[in-house]
Amino acid sequence: MKITKESAKAWKAEYEKINAMEREEMKERLPTMTIEQSLKTYFELCRFMIAISGSSDEPHELHELRARDRASLITKWKLLAERLGHVT
Repeated sequence: MKITKESAKAWKAEYEKINAMEREEMKERLPTMTIEQSLKTYFELCRFMIAISGSSDEPHELHELRARDRASLITKWKLLAERLGHVT
């Protein structure tokens, strides 16, 4: 499937509008959220991005690097949760 230059530019312009609207929404919503809520939202996004970023056509070495990175993140998140005490 081939995408024309005009189609790509139109898609990009619409995507930028959506991103701008989401940024404005976050500017309004973040000040009303607790630290725990904002951290939970961030970690949910991280888990989502990790889940969709995997690809079967990646080299084996890259899978190993991702696994180590995930393990490191999980350790850091657990440490943060322990320090805060009431974050699940």
